[in-house]
Amino acid sequence: MRLGLNFTPPHETPEEWADILIERGYRAASFPVNYKAPAHVIDAYVKAAAERDIMIAEVGVWNSPHHPDPEQAALAREACLEQLRLAEYIGAECCVNVSGAAGPAWYGCYMENYSRRLYQENVEFIRDLCDRVKPKNTCYALESMQWMLPDSPEQYFQFIKDVDRDGFKVHMDMVNFIRDPYLYTHQEELAGRTFGLLGKDIRSCHLKDCLMEDGTTVVIHEVPAGEGGVDLGMYLNHIKALDREVPVLLEHLPDLETYDRALAHVKSLLSD
Repeated sequence: MRLGLNFTPPHETPEEWADILIERGYRAASFPVNYKAPAHVIDAYVKAAAERDIMIAEVGVWNSPHHPDPEQAALAREACLEQLRLAEYIGAECCVNVSGAAGPAWYGCYMENYSRRLYQENVEFIRDLCDRVKPKNTCYALESMQWMLPDSPEQYFQFIKDVDRDGFKVHMDMVNFIRDPYLYTHQEELAGRTFGLLGKDIRSCHLKDCLMEDGTTVVIHEVPAGEGGVDLGMYLNHIKALDREVPVLLEHLPDLETYDRALAHVKSLLSD
């Protein structure tokens, strides 16, 4: 397991970026530039990471190839393709995106997100990406979301079967499967299903926490690691049991100091 950072700290050079990570105890990271960066800049980040034994966990996309505006959808699809090519070039563990919302917000909740039509579009789109790039050093992967597919381990497993390409694997964020009170209170059961179905295909993980508020309406929101109700120790044990070294990235925190506190908490769980 490699603990890392899905956050780009302020820096001036690739070497400074890599030094900041190592000095603070991070051994994996998301790639800090995209495919539009000059080749010599991309190569410099790869070199700086390799010299310090930092694993490039993922190349992020974060858009919707199903945007209702055809021009926006075309640009999003181009970015998916080019980011996958970048991930293949640098040997990242994966190129990750969400499956994509059916409305103007790429991460938005829309009824059409659950439609059979959009599911099949995703299957065909991912097949096309894999067939065009033919990745050998990386893979394309989806991050699960509570309000778009895949939203359960079973649904992700079905995606893998239907896409049927070696270049499509799993990006794991188990907290994103926690979408209701039952799953919040039955996390060991959820983890068993998740890692039983998907474990052999996991290439990169996110780690965060969430908290369900008391009240008469369900509200589950993300909080820093250690401040919520997720059994992070149990989650980490499942990741440790995988048969390959997997990066685990902290994310969605405001600054390095907050990340460092979360990292210290996670390290304390691993040492117990």
